[in-house]
Amino acid sequence: MKIRPLLLNTSALAICMMLSSGCDHPMACCTLPATSGAAATGTDAPVKVSLKFVKADSEETSGENGKGANAVDGDTTTIWHTQWQDATPPCPHEITIELIPPATIRGFTYLPRQDDSDHGTIRDYEFYVSSDGDDFGLPVAKGTFEAGTDLRTVKFPPQKCRFIKLKALSEINDGPWTSAAEIGVVQ
Repeated sequence: MKIRPLLLNTSALAICMMLSSGCDHPMACCTLPATSGAAATGTDAPVKVSLKFVKADSEETSGENGKGANAVDGDTTTIWHTQWQDATPPCPHEITIELIPPATIRGFTYLPRQDDSDHGTIRDYEFYVSSDGDDFGLPVAKGTFEAGTDLRTVKFPPQKCRFIKLKALSEINDGPWTSAAEIGVVQ
């Protein structure tokens, strides 16, 4: 089959549409070049989700601004920190976050506090997903983080959910606290 000069600068999709509308050659076919993302899978691209703080088992709001909402505010200088003034509840600690809209996620991120203290940095963790915010079932990921302030990324098989829960089982220095500068999801 000859390609006429008119078609030289035409996209593969446009050529296929032209050929399929009146193709008279039995060997003619349309094969689009391989692509990635939504075009290749026939699905919509992931919608960027926003994260909304739902609850935490503990927050420090007297001695500092350590409220749970700080873990999803997009500001790495603010932190969620469990209570340390007047009471110091021990680990485990957990924070629940809503994904708006619900989404399929393939992991989560944890950014420890970025100041000069490591108090509350999570060592052992479990991560859960839920569609209703009540039934979280078994963890979809669990493990141990090393000391340091680098962003941690944990990946797992795709999970459709509306809510996530990060449970800190222990603190890097065996302290009773938990803290996080930011918690995010991997789509």
